[in-house]
Amino acid sequence: MDNKILRKRTIAVIIVTVLMMVAEIYYGITSHSMALTADGFHMGTHVLAFGITLLVCFIAIKYKDKTEKLNALGGYTSAILLGFTSLGIIWESVERFFNPLSIGFSDAILVAVLGLIVNLLCIFIMGGENPLHNHNHSHCNCGHCEHHHDEHEENLNYKAAYLHIVADAMTSVLAIGALLLGKYLGLTFLDPLIGIFGGFVIAKWSCDLLKSSSKILLDF
Repeated sequence: MDNKILRKRTIAVIIVTVLMMVAEIYYGITSHSMALTADGFHMGTHVLAFGITLLVCFIAIKYKDKTEKLNALGGYTSAILLGFTSLGIIWESVERFFNPLSIGFSDAILVAVLGLIVNLLCIFIMGGENPLHNHNHSHCNCGHCEHHHDEHEENLNYKAAYLHIVADAMTSVLAIGALLLGKYLGLTFLDPLIGIFGGFVIAKWSCDLLKSSSKILLDF
């Protein structure tokens, strides 16, 4: 994706995410809902990641000859943040698994549904494209050349921003399922269990993005 287009879309995503974050923190504090407050601050980490994406876009537009390396650097930095997010989810889920707390299911389900709606809106703003699958435009019949071309056509800065949105959407979907089963069937253990599963999936995405961006940054 062109960095100018990515810049405009990232700004729109930041605005939507910040509005949702402020609303969740405000309502969480006034209603004494820790679920809402925690989710609001969690969205703040994604705002930081989108800020990195936006900063790289501005720099890449100015220094066009360094676009590939700058996009890779943005992807690498965001991948680190994504990794810390996954570790935080796993840590909190394990702690909740051994030390279960009373869950306000109604508030938590509301948070998960609102979060999912916001993330679907953000995916729509980003264009609905899927950077998880490369599209090869090379006319070379050599498999090695095609692989090389794919890696360097990919905008890792865009991929990192997209992964942050998808990670949030995935955790919202998993949370909705777990909370509904916990509320109506009493299967409360599924909430931390699914949290651990989601954390490992996000960690896998982070590692893959780190590998891809490292190859470009190190000219490997």
